[in-house]
Amino acid sequence: MSNEAIFWLLCVAFGIWYLSHQAGRLDRLHHRIDVTELALHGQLVRRGGIVAELAAVPGVDPALSVLWGQAAHEVLILQEVIERSQVEDELTNVLLMTMDEVEEVNEIRTNEYASQLLDELAQVCDRIILSHQFHTDAVRDCLEIREQFLVRIFRLAGHAPRPQTIDFDDQMPPALADSRIV
Repeated sequence: MSNEAIFWLLCVAFGIWYLSHQAGRLDRLHHRIDVTELALHGQLVRRGGIVAELAAVPGVDPALSVLWGQAAHEVLILQEVIERSQVEDELTNVLLMTMDEVEEVNEIRTNEYASQLLDELAQVCDRIILSHQFHTDAVRDCLEIREQFLVRIFRLAGHAPRPQTIDFDDQMPPALADSRIV
């Protein structure tokens, strides 16, 4: 076998290995997107549950209870994360609006159970921010690979749907973060 034939054989072998590697990488990224979406969904449901519990705590301002209860109810009845973005934005806005002053949050903390729920809510809000970032990073990484010339030509993504980021406001009320018991 001539040197030229060996060279071309190595080029073909390398090309097959590269395409196989990229296909496996894409598959792992699609799986990572699914996992991060489920983790984000779990944290969002958990936040909705905590807000619903907080709304039911005796001694909490009735107006706050109604606002929190309605926002939490809307979040808890939806199943798909992508459909949830507007409702999650509304819950975040309600939390930002009702927990904008440290004094207000400290007043709620006078109830021991409410204080525990506020601490748990702060932890969940931190986890939501992290889960949202992990999901966004996974989608970005996957889209970068899917845009590569060889990946598109050889259709290495197969029939997997194009991943999309989930856009919603994930910020934590600053007064909630400032009033945490460490």
